[in-house]
Amino acid sequence: MPITHRDQIIISISSAVRRTGVSRQVVQECIARQLVQQPLTEGELQELRRIRRLRDLGVNLQGIEIILQMRQRILDLQAELRRRESLFDVIDEPDRIWHRRLPWYTDWD
Repeated sequence: MPITHRDQIIISISSAVRRTGVSRQVVQECIARQLVQQPLTEGELQELRRIRRLRDLGVNLQGIEIILQMRQRILDLQAELRRRESLFDVIDEPDRIWHRRLPWYTDWD
């Protein structure tokens, strides 16, 4: 039975090497640089596969670190944008209600 941690399956470094095609040395370097976190999980394997693709393109670990930080920043900004857009949906809802009830209604500011 696999080891679990917080409802996630823990993956050994040996298994990660086999499943991602990344060398043991690169996996350990990625852990040291905190590009992936221990314990290794499926999410970390996905990140190692991303790292492998970047290395195949000739990007060194320093470049990969910057690319992954930029990627995370973009994901964070997209999540923030979605959060803010959902706030506007809540704010705009009263206007939508008025438009349904009074089709000729426009903002009376």
